[in-house]
Amino acid sequence: MTGFVPRPIQTAGAAQQIADQLRKAIVHGLLPPGARLPSEADLATEFSVSRGTIRETMKLLSAAQLVESTRGASGGTFVRLPEPGPAAATMGDVIALWFNAGSTSLAEVNGARACIERGCVAMATRQRGPEDLAAILAAVEAMEAPGLDLDDMLELDIDFHVAVIRAAHNSVMELAMNAIHLVRPYTNTMLLPVLSVTAIAEQHRAIYEGIRSGDVDRAEAAFDAHMAHLDHVRDRALADQRPEEVRIAALASESHPRVERIRARILGGDLRRRDR
Repeated sequence: MTGFVPRPIQTAGAAQQIADQLRKAIVHGLLPPGARLPSEADLATEFSVSRGTIRETMKLLSAAQLVESTRGASGGTFVRLPEPGPAAATMGDVIALWFNAGSTSLAEVNGARACIERGCVAMATRQRGPEDLAAILAAVEAMEAPGLDLDDMLELDIDFHVAVIRAAHNSVMELAMNAIHLVRPYTNTMLLPVLSVTAIAEQHRAIYEGIRSGDVDRAEAAFDAHMAHLDHVRDRALADQRPEEVRIAALASESHPRVERIRARILGGDLRRRDR
């Protein structure tokens, strides 16, 4: 393997050690995407381990979506990079587990979302194209439809914010925001009794108009007003509790019943396709 030199390993946990070495080589570009790894037998010789250990190593790397195997004369095991959607899903799952096991507060999550998404709004205002505006507008108009119930509103809310994120055309920001949105069902249920569909729809419309106009200050002001409204609604929902005191772990049992559908909407490719 050009540029990559295997290091001696200990017998215990050999598969994980080899996987760690290969993972670092991939991350540092020594094994670029598309590179074909040596055969199972050759890797076993290079690392002085059994072929069974190498098979276990490949399972670990495959589970991390860093390699894929193909059959046939030109087949083998090749380096790959995770797709943004699955990567965001994995990150979201890890964050959810971290939230549920740790002391992360509701205030921390909301603060992170507000800062990152505000940047997305500014980028979207500068970078959006006709298709981006169409996707954002579709979510806005769908929420403005009469008789919309809160369950549908929460799904359309995800559609809107994901469309704004994608309009920024920044994969790093999209990955971070998708991961945050994937854990939003843990905090949404508590807001249902005090949410106003009309108010949220009006605020989404204002953000869209700011992005459409190309006026960053206008778009950011509309987003800030939206976040301020959500903070007010959250304070009402929490009653005598403060966001800094509410742990995400305490909200795990309140996960919104449509969590899997919301997850699919975040990771799906076509926000304009309705599945209801």
